[in-house]
Amino acid sequence: MKRAWVALGVWMCVSTARGQEPAADPVEPSVDAAATVDAETEATTAETTDEDSAEATAEEAPTDEASAGEASADEALADEASADEASAETTEASEEGEIGEAAFLEPEAVAANEAVATEADAPAEPTLYRARGPFALTGEYRFRFHAMTDLALQTQERTGYPDELGQNLFGTQWLRLTPRLAGRGVELVGQIDLFDGVVFGDRTVGVDTAELPRDEHDSFRAGGVDPRWLYLSWRSPVGLIRAGLQPSHWGLGLLANDGDHEVPFGDYRYGNRNIRLLFATRPFGADVPFNVIVAGDLVYSDPIAQLRDDERAWQAVMAALYGDEDRGVGAYVVYRHQTSDALGGGPIPAQIEEKLKVWIVDFFARWEFSEPSGGKLFAGFEGAYFHGTANLARTTENPQQDVRQGMWAMQVGREGETVDAVLEGGWTSGDANPEDDTQRRSTMHPDHRIGLILFPELLAWSTARAANLARSDELVGRPSPGSDLLPTDGGVSGAAYLFNHYTIRPVEWLDLRAGWVWGRATTDVVDPYRARAESRQVGWRGGDRRSRDLGVEVDASAIAHLSLPRDLDLELGIEGGVAVPGRAFDDADGGRMSTIGLLRLRAGLAF
Repeated sequence: MKRAWVALGVWMCVSTARGQEPAADPVEPSVDAAATVDAETEATTAETTDEDSAEATAEEAPTDEASAGEASADEALADEASADEASAETTEASEEGEIGEAAFLEPEAVAANEAVATEADAPAEPTLYRARGPFALTGEYRFRFHAMTDLALQTQERTGYPDELGQNLFGTQWLRLTPRLAGRGVELVGQIDLFDGVVFGDRTVGVDTAELPRDEHDSFRAGGVDPRWLYLSWRSPVGLIRAGLQPSHWGLGLLANDGDHEVPFGDYRYGNRNIRLLFATRPFGADVPFNVIVAGDLVYSDPIAQLRDDERAWQAVMAALYGDEDRGVGAYVVYRHQTSDALGGGPIPAQIEEKLKVWIVDFFARWEFSEPSGGKLFAGFEGAYFHGTANLARTTENPQQDVRQGMWAMQVGREGETVDAVLEGGWTSGDANPEDDTQRRSTMHPDHRIGLILFPELLAWSTARAANLARSDELVGRPSPGSDLLPTDGGVSGAAYLFNHYTIRPVEWLDLRAGWVWGRATTDVVDPYRARAESRQVGWRGGDRRSRDLGVEVDASAIAHLSLPRDLDLELGIEGGVAVPGRAFDDADGGRMSTIGLLRLRAGLAF
């Protein structure tokens, strides 16, 4: 059900990835929202710069913008660079317009948005290969040590699961490499994650239905290797053409998120990937920042479908964006058709073809204004609606259900050289009756992280435990349909929230950040497992379903960035938070859940 909540998005649009800034042809639209404007800027810049300058641009690849890829400095000759860069940016704009995961049924939660990336403005990304040549390699290594108080979870004695998460002290690591080979308007881009997982320490128990369950020391095993991208981009005279395994990102990242954008607290980890054929162009000419993107996808991996698990999701996407990611307005439309043969598992397997047919419409807008002190005021909005049918969470009475889900988020704030302030409010539809004929609960993409604890830890593990119980051989003869979609993996689900955070940079190399989160369920809180298995309308731990308060948390961090030789950037820091769970997590006797604390030591190296 969780994936179903998130999977309505189309994962079809291409998103710009870290270090991917293609040189754009003036005629081609950028795939990212900012790419349109940047493509034009980059094209002009490329023409007036020398080979070294061109190389620097090619190596620069904004992580936040979905860029097709940047051409190497050597290859970007004055004329070609201008044409290629404009085209590349157009490509990025298309790419960022990916669908997101927000729907209660993941397959339906895919949103068809493609943003145009501003490559010209994007800062250059360090690379190990700054010398002349068409090849560039960027990457980052991250190590995290976690200390967290235990989380109380529901259980059933026959399963042997403890009544807590079981993970207090542990270490994780992750290495991400992004190679690029570019020349004469063509670019080959790849990305792979290595040594990804838990290195040592405590492991979770009874939550292995989560996408990243942290239940094994798997960093040096096969599961620690994850190929993410491998695609070819061509900046043709009429637009950008991209084919292969590609990322997706759109707007604020509620539905489509490439898993390659920095977040205020914690780390990005997931990301949407599609085997896609995409075309992006500016129909009214390179000087008019109006971008049109069309794409067709076979979903490789997103919150509600995994091709390796024989879950086949096809998507058709069309997006339009006027302006860029800083000042622009766009719409993304996706149609998703997903099927799989559900064996069901358990002692009584069943062969049923699961289907999901959903339309998703996503609207994005953002604007910024300069203010007298030298900073910028900004406001942004993204909203999505999902409409269709599915049998992923079918019941005997309702073999097919309607999908009616919605979500939105709004941000206002100020950005400056020394101080940033952001206030975000968001809402996702909930569902107090998962057994009726309509699925209403939606879930934002888990890489749109809100805080450190309430949504990324507490709600994520509560839903994962419910899914484990619904699929336990000791409790059920056949897993409940849709139970594998229950885990939110940290995304905001069936809730409204406020998220306020501030960043202060007293010196250039130090970021100090503080923030708070408040959350409340948008409907009565009903555990889907107990609703189906026990016909009981109770909360996640058996408490009163009418208690909608999810709780509050306070977070803070101090992160130092130190420059090393050969364009290496060393990160050292600490972050943590304290959360007071609300009454929605009470137990059957009305007992309150204890306060939760989390401390993370951070070390990393970017190159």
